Amino acid sequence: MSRLAKILTATAAAAAVVLTGTVAHAVITARVGTFTEQQQFVHQTDAWSTSAAAFVNVPGATTTVVVPAGTRRMLDARYTAESFCSGGGWCSVRIIVITPSGGVIELSPVVGTDFAFDSGSTADNWESHAIERTSPFLAAGTYRVQVQAGVVAGATSVRLDDWTLAVERIRP
Repeated sequence: MSRLAKILTATAAAAAVVLTGTVAHAVITARVGTFTEQQQFVHQTDAWSTSAAAFVNVPGATTTVVVPAGTRRMLDARYTAESFCSGGGWCSVRIIVITPSGGVIELSPVVGTDFAFDSGSTADNWESHAIERTSPFLAAGTYRVQVQAGVVAGATSVRLDDWTLAVERIRP
């Protein structure tokens, strides 16, 4: 290998180390279940809207899941809706679980208002959007799954219509 080739190779390797050190790395979480043992579906055709900057419950977008005694189960929850986000910014949706003790678990990935369910562009009209989230493995007990929505970064309101909440209880 020529001296120039060695210098170029060493420079490229050093640049790769520097670039790797400055790039944000995604956190990847994986969960595996063996099969779905229960599915629940909740539907709504009445429109609802909010201008709340904090997350608020979407009326009716809730269901209860029982994890049998002596077991642990994962939940997979999906929410699809026709939505309209007005103003600038974006409108966010999240899915939470209320634990038997009254605690709140945001389903994964846990990103709070960083998830843009819809954008507040003036060019947008009604669109269909979806979110899917999973829980960690939960101990035995009764859990309430709840969809919440709110406006972020200058959005003025979000309107959700014709939605479905689907929740699956999955064995590890």
